[in-house]
Amino acid sequence: MTKAQKIASTLIEEGNKARAHFQVWWALRNKSLPKYYETMNDSSYVDFFHVSNSGHYTLFLLSLAKIFDRDSRVAGIQKFKQALCTEGMNELAESLSQALAPYQDTVENVMRIRNKSVAHNEHSITREDVYRLNGVTPNELQMLIDAACQAINETSRELGINNLIFDGNRAEKATFNMLKALSKGRK
Repeated sequence: MTKAQKIASTLIEEGNKARAHFQVWWALRNKSLPKYYETMNDSSYVDFFHVSNSGHYTLFLLSLAKIFDRDSRVAGIQKFKQALCTEGMNELAESLSQALAPYQDTVENVMRIRNKSVAHNEHSITREDVYRLNGVTPNELQMLIDAACQAINETSRELGINNLIFDGNRAEKATFNMLKALSKGRK
C-alpha cells in the first residue's frame, strides 16, 4: 500500500465518522423535534439523549477538523496532496485542491472552533461565543462534510480503493428508526 493509499484510508475513516456523527446530531437536535420530544424526554433515557447531542457534535467536529488538520504528523488533506504529488499524481492532487477550495472559509471556522472549544477550552471565551464569533451554520458544516467526503471518495477511487465513505443519510435514518422504536415502546 502506498503512502497516498494509507492516508486515503485514514481520511475515509474520518469522513465516515464526520458524516455519521453530524447526521445523528442533526437528527437528534433538530429533525426529531417536536415529533419525538416526549420520547427523548422520557426519564428512562433522557440522559442518554443529552449526552448524545453533545457527544455527536464534538465527534463530528473533531473528525472534520482532523481531515483538514495541517500538522505534519496528521494524515489530513494537506499530507494527502503531498503524498499524491510525491507519487507523481500532481493532477489528482490539484483536482482535490480545487474541489475543496470553495470551502476554505468554513474550514478555517471549523479549525478555530476545534482549537478554542472542542480540543481546548479557552478560559476567556464561552463555547457559545466561539460558535457565534466564527459564524458557521449547520448547513455550511454539512456542505463541507459532503464536499470533503466526495473529494476524498473520488481521489481514493482513482487510487484503486473501493471501500469508500458512505453516501446518503444512513445514520440519520438509523437515528429515526431508533426513535420510532423507543416511541412505540413507551405507548
